Amino acid sequence: MHNIKERPYRLLLFAAIALSLAFVFLPIARKDFQDKTMFGVPLAIFVWIIPLLLIFFWLLYLLTKRFLYSKTNTWTHVLATVSTTILMVIILYIVINPLRPTSHSYYDTSLTDKQELIGNAMRILFIIFVCGQFTYLANILLGLFTKNK
Repeated sequence: MHNIKERPYRLLLFAAIALSLAFVFLPIARKDFQDKTMFGVPLAIFVWIIPLLLIFFWLLYLLTKRFLYSKTNTWTHVLATVSTTILMVIILYIVINPLRPTSHSYYDTSLTDKQELIGNAMRILFIIFVCGQFTYLANILLGLFTKNK
């Protein structure tokens, strides 16, 4: 029915549906520090951008599948995109919003180490995500230039 080996971009749609279902059932928490909310964009809106982004990439593949150069590049882009977005969601929900007492969190030095680790992990995931997008761009450009000759 769904041949993912032939059309790996369908994995983007499946991941978007799975994340959307997960976001429906997971509580969205707000991060407060000394009675000040730390998010410029409400987390409830930000979280729904992720499945929309995956659906956008899926639609891009539907529009550009005849111009693609290599299935290997397609797999690289899809796996990089899906894995990094899922890992970022895991970091957002599990690592940033753990259940911990707030009375000791202001003086705990391990909290700053944990925040530094989270920041470094998010930077690395973002770099992998961007490299995956460049793989998609290269796949399209190579497909356009080699098929025109």
